[in-house]
Amino acid sequence: MAENLLKQSCRFFFADVPCFYHKNYGSVCQSCNYYQDVKFKILIIKLGALGDVLRTTSICEPLKTKYPDSKIFWITESQHIQVLVGNNFVDRIIEKNDALPYVLHLNFDIVINLDLDEDALILAGIARTRKKMGFWYNHDGFIECSNKYAQEYFLLSHDDKLKKKNKKTYQHFISKIADLPSFGRIIVPVSETARVKAEQFKQKHRLGNKKIIGAVVGTGKRWMTKRWSEDHFVKLFKILPDFDFVVFAGPEEKEIIDRIVKNSTTSVISAGHSNPVDIFFGLLNICDVVVCCDTFGLHAAIGLGKKVVALFGPTSSNEIEMYGTGEKIVSPVDCVCCYRKNCSINPNCMEMISPEKVAETIRRLCIEK
Repeated sequence: MAENLLKQSCRFFFADVPCFYHKNYGSVCQSCNYYQDVKFKILIIKLGALGDVLRTTSICEPLKTKYPDSKIFWITESQHIQVLVGNNFVDRIIEKNDALPYVLHLNFDIVINLDLDEDALILAGIARTRKKMGFWYNHDGFIECSNKYAQEYFLLSHDDKLKKKNKKTYQHFISKIADLPSFGRIIVPVSETARVKAEQFKQKHRLGNKKIIGAVVGTGKRWMTKRWSEDHFVKLFKILPDFDFVVFAGPEEKEIIDRIVKNSTTSVISAGHSNPVDIFFGLLNICDVVVCCDTFGLHAAIGLGKKVVALFGPTSSNEIEMYGTGEKIVSPVDCVCCYRKNCSINPNCMEMISPEKVAETIRRLCIEK
């Protein structure tokens, strides 16, 4: 039998290619010292968004601790795969479009779906498993919730007033939904290539003599109301001439980053707007403090252990777990946490967060150990 020739039950076994240890160390399957027997298969379904996929990695280490002989499969959108590459707790990353054969054919011990996306609910509903956690469609098309924590999260997702009152973080909910004693850290893999490129970036721009502030100025087109104004960023940089600033934005925000750099009177360097995810992680990792709104960059900075100044207006600050690495600044308006993607109020909630307040917070964080 093929199983007698190759140890297919090993965590590191691939169907079509030699494993990492054979390729890198010449290990032979029958006598390999790195063999790890898989006795438990876990499927995580978390499709999006990018920042949510990243912060969901906070359950990876606790899952491996609770189920040490497990193999973790993760289904996500193709554009989000890169945030999982290099995560040593995730054994197999499956693109959503390729997921159906896996869920129909393989037997899993646990399926954890943390998405209310319809595709995710259907995949979780039809998955072959002994136990389901989170959310799934039943055969009548109704959403099932696995426990009281899933039920509470489901209700919050459909009631903006409840969401505004909520004091529990996303990590709290997903760890309880997955029946874990606690959540872990956000896993942000920084590849060796990214570290080298980041060091080259520092040398090219002569960074390192001053504290480096990373400013994530973009929020994407989907959540324009979360964005802090360009003028506020420019003023912040002017208030802090004794720092170097590296500004980050996404592919849709090239003009924003260009204007901010052009209008700034102090040392402001563009990190670019189209970096691959791993290079973004590497460049963010050279910063001492990161200023950002409620975006993917926030979760990446927290996962990297950076001191973070996080700015909140239309979304919930209470849902964000900071891990003791920074400080939240919440807009001083009554309508905060409205979850509206359009707003006619002028000035809006994000504009009511002053550059002076942000500057004072940065200076305090740089003094604190």
